[in-house]
Amino acid sequence: MSRRILVIEDDIGIQAVTKFSLEMEGNWEVTTALGGKEGLVKARTLHPDVILLDVVMPDINGLDIVKQLQKNQVTQKIPIILFTAKVIENERLELPRSIVKGVITKPFDCLTLSAKISELLDLKCSL
Repeated sequence: MSRRILVIEDDIGIQAVTKFSLEMEGNWEVTTALGGKEGLVKARTLHPDVILLDVVMPDINGLDIVKQLQKNQVTQKIPIILFTAKVIENERLELPRSIVKGVITKPFDCLTLSAKISELLDLKCSL
């Protein structure tokens, strides 16, 4: 059984590497969105198991997306992992820990990305 992840990332190169890494190393079923608006729609319609969310995007800030997802009954329980090159620890403190499971910084190691996500979600690697 594969796990479903929605990757919301506005950089198409990072998005492609992330998708490939998660499919090959972690057997994830990966759906991508090139921005916040598209990501919000896909989160509501696809009900992924987890969202890997870029924080800095041109259309909607990732932290604002977290707040919108939390307000929607359909998406409020989907775990989110923030994906960023920006240091955001102070901002993260304001986010609900029940939904934001952690932060993965860019650049990232594509060989350990799936394991890191599983670790943050407290999943067994064999799921």
